[in-house]
Amino acid sequence: MLETPNYIELISWELELKNFQVDVVLSLVWEWATVPFIARYRKERTGNLDESQIRDIIELQKKIENLYNAKQTAINGITESWLMTDELMQNIINAKTLKEVEEIYKPYKSKKKTKAMIAIEKWFQVVADSIKRNVLEIPENLLSEYSKEEIIEGSEEIIAAEISANSELRHLLIEELKKYGTIESGKKSEKMLEKLNEKDKEQIPKFEIYFENTLKINYIKPYQILALNRWEKLGILSVKIAKDEIIFDKTKNKYAKILEIRESFIGELENAFKMGYDALFSSVENELRSDLSEIGEDDSIATFQTNLEKLLLSKPEYGKTILAVDPGYRAGCKLAVLDTLGNPVYFDKIFLHEILSARKKLQDIFSKYTIDVVVVWNGTATDETQALIAELFQKDIFVVNESGASVYSASAIAQEEFPDLDSLDRGTVSIGRRYIDPLSELVKVPVGSIGVGMYQHDVPEKKLEEKLGYVVEDCVNQVGINVNTASIYLLNHISWIDKRQAKKIYNNRPYKSRKALEKVLWEKAFEQAIWFLRVPESSEKLDNTDIHPEQYELAKYIIENNISKVDETSKQLYADVNNDTITFIKTSYSEIGKEKRTVSTSTKAKKAITIEALKEWEILEWVVRNVVAFWAFVDVGLKNDGLVHISEIADTFVKNPMDFVQVGDKVKVRITSIDKEKNKLQLSMRNI
Repeated sequence: MLETPNYIELISWELELKNFQVDVVLSLVWEWATVPFIARYRKERTGNLDESQIRDIIELQKKIENLYNAKQTAINGITESWLMTDELMQNIINAKTLKEVEEIYKPYKSKKKTKAMIAIEKWFQVVADSIKRNVLEIPENLLSEYSKEEIIEGSEEIIAAEISANSELRHLLIEELKKYGTIESGKKSEKMLEKLNEKDKEQIPKFEIYFENTLKINYIKPYQILALNRWEKLGILSVKIAKDEIIFDKTKNKYAKILEIRESFIGELENAFKMGYDALFSSVENELRSDLSEIGEDDSIATFQTNLEKLLLSKPEYGKTILAVDPGYRAGCKLAVLDTLGNPVYFDKIFLHEILSARKKLQDIFSKYTIDVVVVWNGTATDETQALIAELFQKDIFVVNESGASVYSASAIAQEEFPDLDSLDRGTVSIGRRYIDPLSELVKVPVGSIGVGMYQHDVPEKKLEEKLGYVVEDCVNQVGINVNTASIYLLNHISWIDKRQAKKIYNNRPYKSRKALEKVLWEKAFEQAIWFLRVPESSEKLDNTDIHPEQYELAKYIIENNISKVDETSKQLYADVNNDTITFIKTSYSEIGKEKRTVSTSTKAKKAITIEALKEWEILEWVVRNVVAFWAFVDVGLKNDGLVHISEIADTFVKNPMDFVQVGDKVKVRITSIDKEKNKLQLSMRNI
């Protein structure tokens, strides 16, 4: 019988956590507590688990539950069809993955009967059982009704079906392929390649390395998995897990042990095993390819998450009047003046080929508005635009990354925020606001379109959005937001606040205290969200800290008496208090009014450069724009980022580039190769 999983023990063992930690997290989730709330305000009960660990517990619980439900469905379905056997039941119970259960159950879900099922209905099971004893015994009553060939063929189908569903053989084959298996890739036939569209045909030379290639499964890199998947999907490569005779023999020997046979298989058993092995191998190949794809996707997402976090936590620049510029040639350069609150107050356009008119318009803007900073999008004509502005403007000019700006400008959010502006003006405003507060602006952009990832377009969109959504949620909640200045879109990312609640908060501003939000938020939402919401204008200092109102009495006692460890009074004031709680409160209180985001990813405009002016071995200081598994992309002031290969990132061995460089880092690089035709640079950070 299938037993209900002991979630706490299974999760604790898998994630190497203590039972009480898993129990507390699952209990809090059942009470509708959010991950940020649990991580920040129930750490005394969870044993200081962070957001990632809490999400791992939640996801694993769902995974175990889904596997259990799938097994129960399979058992019920097969039992109702009167085809359940003890062996089949055991295979389902022993199944380790959803894919395995699905493969076992698949023949029984189909309305069309398999050859094995038809053979069982003809009572050929008795013959199959004799073959599994390594002898062929056919009852006379069967021979009187069916031919010998039909009986043997049907019996072999029964055995093959049993082999393909056997959990012991499946698990052995999976482990052997993981240790010793290889993936083979080869170029599709010229006839198949001719069917590709022109754009895909142009990609063919880029991946010649995979045309006749063999990769060991236990050494394959995540990015190689995604590359193989992409080019297989496009129809450029054929990809398969190679069949290995040694692994075949090991699986056969395992089956012989199961049957307790020590001599050579009779012909009928040999045929049945080969048929069953082929079906089992095909199923396992699909499962392993799926597992490898998940590894590749998870690695791609992890890279994106790390880079996105750095970008979202970029230092904001408040209180400045800004001229935002979206450069361009034919359509002109779009201009937007933003006041000190980030509101657009003026729009215009200049054309670089109408230089006198362009200078006049810029001079008028600089005269009329006290511009503190000019912010330019790093797109087409950026260098020429910067050079023109630098002639007339002596203060700072910054370049910001444009990734996703065009997507935002045409989005429903942008239309809702600026219904009277066209998409070009919306995009220009967004450029300026990215400099003012990257976090507030980037939460409006679909995270998948922010270009700091690797192979993100090969990851299922729903999965990518969910995982990157966690980063946005954590960043917003980590920083906390001023409830009187935050946009609806930023409020929407706060724990337990949906768009309806965000609008309600926004429409009832200003607030003089956190307590005033009790009139707007219902009880559970207030409990979960309030610590993320700051009210700097409040007469209660703690309303501008990370400290939750439920801890205010404790906090005042700790601060007033300079308490450094738990005592009887603190226990009475807050039952879950421990020394970490006290440290958290003292640290939070000391950081009142301090900006947690201190590293800027904006780049000061430098003198415009051309690739023709650069020389090999020249050393320059530039900014890292993206970091992936084997490259760092560095903004070099050209249209294309310069590339630093993993082997050129440091003077020592580099396993993970992110251990040495991160998005926003200012780095010194040496030019090692210049490709003027493609406008690309190869760079090195070694020996500098």
